[in-house]
Amino acid sequence: MTKAITRRGFVAASAATAALAASGTSLYGCASDAAEAAEHTASVVNTQCSACPKQCGYAAYVVDGSLDKVIGNSTHPYAAGTLCARGFGSATASQVEERLNTPLRKNAAGFYDEIDWDTAITEIAANLKTIATDQGPQAIAAITDGTSTAQWYTTRLLAAFGSPNSYVSASAANSSIASGLALATGYSAYEPDYAHAKVLVILGASVIDAPDPGTVAGLEAAKEAGAQIVMVDSRLSQSSSLATEFMGVRAGTELALVLSLAHELLNDAALYQAAAATMEGLAEWKAALSDYTPAWAAEITGVPADAIVSLAKSLANAAPAACIDVTWMAMFGGSYANTGELARAVALTNTVLGCWNTQGGAYVAAPVDWTSCAFAPVATTATDITATEAPLAVDGSAATLIRLAHDGSVGGLVLVDANIVAEYPDPAYVEQALAACSLTVAVTPIMTETAQQCTYVLPELEWSESAQIPVVSGAKTPVVTVSSAVVEPAVDNAWSVADIMTAVAQSAGVSTPFPQTVEEAAEALCSCLGTNYDGACTVGTVSCNVAAPEVQAGAWPTASGKVECVSAAADAAGVSACPVWVAPTASDETEGLYRLTTGNQALLFATELTNLAPLADIAKEYDLEGIWINADEASRAGIAEGDKVTISNDHATATLNAHVTQLIEPSAVYMACHYGVENEDEKNANDLGVRQASFVPFALETGYGAPLLQESMVTITKAGA
Repeated sequence: MTKAITRRGFVAASAATAALAASGTSLYGCASDAAEAAEHTASVVNTQCSACPKQCGYAAYVVDGSLDKVIGNSTHPYAAGTLCARGFGSATASQVEERLNTPLRKNAAGFYDEIDWDTAITEIAANLKTIATDQGPQAIAAITDGTSTAQWYTTRLLAAFGSPNSYVSASAANSSIASGLALATGYSAYEPDYAHAKVLVILGASVIDAPDPGTVAGLEAAKEAGAQIVMVDSRLSQSSSLATEFMGVRAGTELALVLSLAHELLNDAALYQAAAATMEGLAEWKAALSDYTPAWAAEITGVPADAIVSLAKSLANAAPAACIDVTWMAMFGGSYANTGELARAVALTNTVLGCWNTQGGAYVAAPVDWTSCAFAPVATTATDITATEAPLAVDGSAATLIRLAHDGSVGGLVLVDANIVAEYPDPAYVEQALAACSLTVAVTPIMTETAQQCTYVLPELEWSESAQIPVVSGAKTPVVTVSSAVVEPAVDNAWSVADIMTAVAQSAGVSTPFPQTVEEAAEALCSCLGTNYDGACTVGTVSCNVAAPEVQAGAWPTASGKVECVSAAADAAGVSACPVWVAPTASDETEGLYRLTTGNQALLFATELTNLAPLADIAKEYDLEGIWINADEASRAGIAEGDKVTISNDHATATLNAHVTQLIEPSAVYMACHYGVENEDEKNANDLGVRQASFVPFALETGYGAPLLQESMVTITKAGA
């Protein structure tokens, strides 16, 4: 399946992206003709997208109090002057008809009673205080969507009670990739210098479906400059037009490919000698790679050995303007039993290439030191509740928290825009985990599947309806982006997450200082970054004083000061001391069984987005919720394009449309995330497609604690056959 790429691809999905982008230029209040337009004046407010944690900056144009259009900030590294499809769609979120408008409390019969805010805040604060006193602060936890305000305020509230247990939802995010990178380098993220690279190997994700317009623009520039861009995946996604070569691998075997590439690169004497100066334990890792030849990898991945040899030579010749990219929020190459080790192997291989913080290579993202801020992070004495079971997880493990809650170790759980019932493997298991907690609180604009399982449901303002905490973005040239309120709240009685968390802290009488307003916090954070908040509000995105980290020998934030090939922590966690081959846990060798793979679409990043009318309508029009199956496999099963098929395993059975194509590896099928909502309170998303997570057992990656969303096998048959 290794071949040169033409511009063919999944045409319908590409058309859908274009259709949504076009719709985003006229969202609300748009004048019908030039004469009428002259009577109106647009106000422009700088803000950020909340559709994913990248939070691209954009300018919002408001006419007569309604959002008219949005334009991506040209100085924002991820927006690059536009927004992705889901960014345009999420701008309509405040107008969803199903907005919640009053706090709710579940009664003994399992139904919800409306209560006032004073009652809700007082009872929640009292319950959290009781749990912290009786069970210890480690029994309180939270999961958020990772956007800046939700994470900042929720983390601060928990710290006020003494709990460090605040996590970012990790079923769509790649927590094990961040953790694997950190285990090797001390840094949990990096960004390739796409525009100047000579060779790029992009593992397991459609860069159109997953990251951001800035990435797409960088890849377009690289391709125009003659770079070799190799997409490695089990399916040929929309990103085909951005690549020069497609390397089709069996799903979940990307690790074998990387280990084989490292085997070849370390046989280059010049590369090995240069790498040895900055890498601890390189000789030991090279010895561990001795059997991982291209021929060995070819047997596992399905990629011809000569293609692997050729790619290794291209990387060596282009170094240091060459790197392997595991991509931000990767799904197709992530959520396997070997994803953390894949990330670790990639980090080490990139170090061999000498590409760190070099033009055309990859820039590590420096963490921001907030200790000098007026609202510095609050230290806690309690230990992360997930640390024992997921010791390699760099920021803790939300999925491990769910398992601990299921076992009764969590007393109070706060969920902010985190629809874990719909997003994590085995929804029934997650529901049981919530039921095992004595207190569950959902902070959400709409009644999601998760909210329906919680003790309290608190109506939240949408992102565009209040000011937000600034965000630092970019690794090569970091910037800070601010976000002001764009429109008046569309509902009367919803609160911002900042006001909710501050009120709970005040009611509980905890001593941690909270800012009076979000603007006060934003001003303090901007000051810490060396920029003026008021000035930043006028332009949206500005440079900041976050310094690029040093990457020479002795400067890496690891125990040795070098990039570490051998890890005692990994060995203690039940993972190999240095990265070696780990097979996916689900077997694809049985005839008639297919590995069920998943991933984001350009339209969707979370189930809440599926409920937005513009996105749901496009998904329906282009039938994006169907399942991909290889054409040869479909022919053997008597399945044609558009047929209704039944997908089944021991966990679930469902029927949906088949997309028959040669653009997917024969042993895998693909179903996009974030469909299959079963909730009449989300009328646009209800019954649209099938929930992929329902077919997946609840299991975690050893050491890393990430959910194994792609470790399940299914049968596919023609419906009614």
